[in-house]
Amino acid sequence: MAVHLQSRGFSVLQTNYRVVGAELDLVCRDDDGLVFVEVRARSPGPIEPSATITSAKLRRLQRGARSWLIERRLSPRSAAWRFVVATVALDEQGAAATIEIIEDPFAHLPEYHHADP
Repeated sequence: MAVHLQSRGFSVLQTNYRVVGAELDLVCRDDDGLVFVEVRARSPGPIEPSATITSAKLRRLQRGARSWLIERRLSPRSAAWRFVVATVALDEQGAAATIEIIEDPFAHLPEYHHADP
């Protein structure tokens, strides 16, 4: 996944960041700022991968993003950041068939907003 993101203009800063109660798959930077990436692998089907992320998962991602920023002495309110979901569509054999980057993937959750990771 990191190689694919780099080919799309992302610089990978960290993979598998863990803190109590949260994990970030990738932390990247692009021209717009920091990007916290959630990776979702799915078999073909009608459900959008980002729709499988619950409110509880969003809160864990926000907790992880806040911790990552604070550890680096960056203010969660002033740093330019966002979440994206990288979806990996798997073929029948379980191999990666396509990869898609979904911007603003949590808009379907009422409590999601950009001001507070």
